[in-house]
Amino acid sequence: MTEFKVSAASMADIDDLVAIESSALPGYGYVYDDRFFYLEKQGNEGEMVLVRAGKEAVGMGMYSVMPNGDGWLECLRVKKEWQRHGAGKTIYKRYLELAEQYDAEEVGMYTGMTNKASKGLAELNGFRLGGRFREFVLDLSEAKPRKIDLSAWREVTRLSEAITLIDSDRADWGRWISLNRTWMRFSEELYQYLIGRHMIYTDGKNALIFGCRMLENRGRYIAWYRGDARACFDFAREKTTELGLPKLYGTVPMEARKIQNAFTGYGFEKGPELIIEILDRKAEKEKE
Repeated sequence: MTEFKVSAASMADIDDLVAIESSALPGYGYVYDDRFFYLEKQGNEGEMVLVRAGKEAVGMGMYSVMPNGDGWLECLRVKKEWQRHGAGKTIYKRYLELAEQYDAEEVGMYTGMTNKASKGLAELNGFRLGGRFREFVLDLSEAKPRKIDLSAWREVTRLSEAITLIDSDRADWGRWISLNRTWMRFSEELYQYLIGRHMIYTDGKNALIFGCRMLENRGRYIAWYRGDARACFDFAREKTTELGLPKLYGTVPMEARKIQNAFTGYGFEKGPELIIEILDRKAEKEKE
C-alpha cells in the first residue's frame, strides 16, 4: 500500500497544485484562476492540504473556515493515475483533524447529484445529505447596461439592519446561502462578513445578497433576496454588466419552487442539480 505524506501547501507548491488539478479536472481551473485566494487563506482561515507519494505531489484539498467557524471542504483533487489509491482518504483524514483543531460545529462540502465517488467518500467519513439545490445562470457575455435607475439602492453597512432585513424573510431559503458553490449558514457572523465584503443591498423595500466569494472574473451571485424579484434581479444584472462580467448566478433549494420560478421567469437558465453533504460534529459530540 502506498505511503502518503501530508503537508500544508504554500506558494512554492503552486505548480504542483495546478498540475494536480489539470490532471484531475482538465479545464476546470479553480486553483489556476484563484491561487492566491486559497494559499493566502491558510492559518486562521484553513489549510491547503497537499499529499505526496514519495517526491511526487499527487493530491490536494482545501479546508476553509467559514465566518461562523464551520468548515468547508473544497478543491479535492487527485491526479488521474493516482485515483483510487487512497490519496482521497488521506486528505479526508487531515480534513477531520482540521475540523477538530478549529472546533467546527459543522463541516460541509458540495458535489454534483451524479458524482457517486465524491458523495461516497464524504459519507464514508460520516457526512450525510444536507440538501439539494438547483443552480441558475444568466448569460451576460453580450449584454450591455440598460441604464435602469438604481439610485434608490444603497449598501447595507450596519449589522442590526442586516439582521432585520435577512432574518425576517429567509425561511424559504433553508439554512444556507451559496456563493461560488460555497454554502454558508445564516448567522450574524455571516452578515458581518457580507457587510465587510460589500454584498448586502436594499432600496428600502427590497433587498439582496449579491457578490462573490472568489473567482471574481467569472461572474457574480445572487445568494438571497426578498421582495420584488425583478427589481432585485435588475439591480444584480446591471451591476454585473457594468463590471463587464459574463455570468450572473443563483443557487436555490430544490423545494423552493416559487424562488426557482422567479429565476426562470426572469430569463435565467437552469443549471446543474447540486447536493451538499454535512458532518454535524456538534450533534456527534452531544451523543458522546
